[in-house]
Amino acid sequence: MSLKRIRAAWRRGGGLVAGGVALDLVADRWWERRCGIDAAGLVRIETLVTEWRGLHDYFPTSRRVFRALMGHVEIRPREDVFVDFGSGKGRALILAAQYPFKRVVGVEISEALSRSARANVAAWPGRFTCPDIEITTDDAAAYGIPSDGTVMYFYNPFHGPVLRAVFEAIARSRACRPRPVWVVFNNTSHFRAMEREFAWLRPIARPVYEHECAVYQAV
Repeated sequence: MSLKRIRAAWRRGGGLVAGGVALDLVADRWWERRCGIDAAGLVRIETLVTEWRGLHDYFPTSRRVFRALMGHVEIRPREDVFVDFGSGKGRALILAAQYPFKRVVGVEISEALSRSARANVAAWPGRFTCPDIEITTDDAAAYGIPSDGTVMYFYNPFHGPVLRAVFEAIARSRACRPRPVWVVFNNTSHFRAMEREFAWLRPIARPVYEHECAVYQAV
């Protein structure tokens, strides 16, 4: 799988992009071994749930890309709540917990991945800047958006009706409780097709790493 990703990155962006992907894979694997956690690797969605239409395989967020994207978010210490849709084995949750969030929340449809995420959080050898980490096993399309959720993170977890339902739920949540909301999207390949449906989202950055990404602010 690693070689396949590197070849795909080469086709999209040449040697510079492919080299970045290869270095990320090696660096992230080394970091996990040093920290005693295990979130790396691909897991096919059909091995996790019985109904996977619109859902994508599991693969963890690159630490480098995560930190670069979060650099565009103006975090309000102890006020903002981070929500990861498709939180998988919890790598993004562990990374987010190193920022001064009030709370970090993971939403994952697979109980097997949620168990892995809880084990990884428990195994983390250091202190978290935000120790309040919640991991919920739920269908994102039916999930109730936290009324204080303000930073929504997506690493291309699903597309189509599921993705649309989540953004409609975010819009309803903002209408019930107006608040600043950031959307951080790692790989916008599916969201760009419906981006115009959500005019309340203003793109403030569209960096390209392995894939095109975007950071939006609600207006």
